[in-house]
Order: sequence, then structure tokens, then C-alpha cells
Amino acid sequence: VDDLLAKGVNVTVYNGQLDVICSTKGTEAWVQKLKWEGLKSFLNLKRTPLKCGDQSTRGFIKSYKNLHFYWILGAGHFVPVDQPCLALKMLGDITQSPAISSS
Repeated sequence: VDDLLAKGVNVTVYNGQLDVICSTKGTEAWVQKLKWEGLKSFLNLKRTPLKCGDQSTRGFIKSYKNLHFYWILGAGHFVPVDQPCLALKMLGDITQSPAISSS
């Protein structure tokens, strides 16, 4: 992942808040150990709420340059089953972003 980030390739990480297989806290700890030059700036950012459907907060995103981390509330290991609206929004965000970061 560090090599991909260094080359400017977009990297998206996501977790369901209730995932007992891949915990959000474990994924956060993994991200914090990345060697990417933009990590400090990424870690200093606040999470942005994600809304879907009834406009209630369904998750959060933190993005800096080409690293994007989604926290999906109320979802377990199968995010598209538990939060289909947000999963579709996330997929749209991923597929409509440039493959290589220009910043």
C-alpha cells in the first residue's frame, strides 16, 4: 500500500463499524503504521460525515490526496448488505475519481 500511495495511485480503505472480522480500530491502527509521506496530514484531518437516504449520518470519510478511509456506521463485514445506499455512494466516489492523483 505504501508503494501505491507513493506512486499516486488512489487507495480506498473501508470498514463496517460492527465488523467483527476486520475491526475498524484494527484497520485504523494499520493505517497509522503506513510509511506514506502524507500520513501525518491525513491523520490530522477530521472525519467528514456521510449522509444517505433520509440524510442521517451513516458513516464518515477521511481523505487526503490519494488515501481515502470510510467508516460505515451500522454495518458489519458485508457493508453493501447492511448499508446499501452508502455502499453505492462509496462505489460511485471510488469509480469516478481519477486513478492517479495529480496533487
